[in-house]
Amino acid sequence: MVGAGLSGLTSAYHLRERRVLVLEAGEVPGGVCRQGSYQGLAYPAGSAYFYYLGDPSWEAWYKGLELPLADSLVSKPVSALFYGGRWYPDCFSKPGLQILPLPRRAINGLVNLVERLAVWEEVWDPLGSDNLPNPELDQITLAHFLEKEQGLPPQVTNILTPYCRSCLGAGPEAISAWAGLFFLMSEFSEKSRTAAFPGGNAMIARALAQSLSPPVRCGQTLVRLEPTRHGVDLLVWDSLGSRGYRLQAGVVILALGKFAAQHILPPHAGWNLEIFKGFRYSSYVVAALCGRISVESPGYENWVVGEEHLSDFIMSPRTPRSGEARVMTVFAPQPYAQNREALLRVQPGDKAKELLTAVESHFPGTAREVEEIHLYRFGHAQIVPYPGFLTTLKGNIAQAQGRIILANSDLEGLPCIEAAIVQGQKAARRARTLLTG
Repeated sequence: MVGAGLSGLTSAYHLRERRVLVLEAGEVPGGVCRQGSYQGLAYPAGSAYFYYLGDPSWEAWYKGLELPLADSLVSKPVSALFYGGRWYPDCFSKPGLQILPLPRRAINGLVNLVERLAVWEEVWDPLGSDNLPNPELDQITLAHFLEKEQGLPPQVTNILTPYCRSCLGAGPEAISAWAGLFFLMSEFSEKSRTAAFPGGNAMIARALAQSLSPPVRCGQTLVRLEPTRHGVDLLVWDSLGSRGYRLQAGVVILALGKFAAQHILPPHAGWNLEIFKGFRYSSYVVAALCGRISVESPGYENWVVGEEHLSDFIMSPRTPRSGEARVMTVFAPQPYAQNREALLRVQPGDKAKELLTAVESHFPGTAREVEEIHLYRFGHAQIVPYPGFLTTLKGNIAQAQGRIILANSDLEGLPCIEAAIVQGQKAARRARTLLTG
């Protein structure tokens, strides 16, 4: 297993009756599921929450990891919108829609959309499937769908922009209507619930990693792999021991983003590597502002409209107490489609000041309360489901060739932890078939 993000850890978890070795180039497993700590206070330093759908199979999966689901459900209001200097709590519910600063026809149009999404929710189940219901929605942008097909004013698109940038890597004008509506379906759903642990989804990754024996081997970078008649040969660089070594495996699962996998796969492995050029990515920064922060925000996830430097933030703990240490985790997707190199030309200290200035402009007094700033995911790539991408993805990219299997949420085209878990499960099933066939 190459890569100890959520896909790789899930695959290894489902294959733990086998001899599984997980290699991770980083210092710790978990991928974007990271946890930070400030004065003993845990906070999400990356992926922060998941959707608890109440589906028996998902419920069994989480319970199998002994995760405390009952304690993880986020109390309402889950989401709140900060717009024009005012908070609008519970912005993704029918009652919350009624108080948004929009024309009455726009509110009525949004209510109709929510009712339409509730119908689609019964039949849309794309994760892990090769089918894409309502494929015509993948050919247009979300902005086009909202404004041209639904007749909603641009203010609606503007209000949804922070959500799209944070969750889908780009604004409504750049993402597929299908992808945007699928994500919004979960937000507006009366069935699904948002769940979160104190340190975010790092708790899920930690539970998966702790189930494995031998443990994840960190500091290991795959340099080259070569398919053989009976398996795969790997050349690995051990950064901790400053040495290279070789491995032989019956099956290799590459749980890497496609931007990385295309540089590892040999030309003769069976994939048309040109097809990976169809994957597009945005870049991301997460900033933890630590101190005696007094910002009062009604939601768990708080969306800031009209701010180019950040999209949303989470407060830990959520309810402030006088003089208590708190962390404001700020999510800052970088402007799409500027490339990662543009971000990396910025000094981290300058980026921290930029984000602090942006927060201060909306919540005066915060800057003097911040004692430390920690940056995470600096330049992390996030898949962007642009119009037409999901259609291409579902039928044209092989996820296995010989004894090499690909696994990553990239291959679902939807940047969410549920997609990563499903990809890990699919890869494990393929590996088991190869090893027993």
